[in-house]
Amino acid sequence: MTKIMISMLFLLNVMLFADLVDDGVTAYNKGDITLANKLYLQACKNRSARGCLRSGLLYYTGTEVKQNIVKAKKLFVRACKHSNAEGCYYAGVIYKRGEGGIEKNYKKATTYFAAGCKRRLPKSCKQYDLIRHKRQVVGSGNNDHNFSYTYTTEVYGG
Repeated sequence: MTKIMISMLFLLNVMLFADLVDDGVTAYNKGDITLANKLYLQACKNRSARGCLRSGLLYYTGTEVKQNIVKAKKLFVRACKHSNAEGCYYAGVIYKRGEGGIEKNYKKATTYFAAGCKRRLPKSCKQYDLIRHKRQVVGSGNNDHNFSYTYTTEVYGG
């Protein structure tokens, strides 16, 4: 009996938070981006991957909210942790490009792209493959500084 009650409460919570995201989408479509973002953030706090992703996209693009790549990355990572492939992809993009004061980190980018790929998001698989299989090390290594560096974004896009 206890298991049934817990399952019902969990299902009720999931439906409630889905409503917050849907209400946010409605507000967004009506042009009330501030309200939409508040609803997305509330849903995100309650473990809604969709809420985290949608709020992250607003902060990432700077759509009617001040652009904040650090906050967007945190929201994308949270969405990814809740099994959202798009959240994984965008977290990977931020680490691959080194945007908004976040240092480039191909290892983290690869991890997030792999997570998005595992969840069957083709563009995440593509980026995962670009980093994993086509990374090139350039520089002779014969000069005084033993200069070499890795580049991916400049050559392969992303």
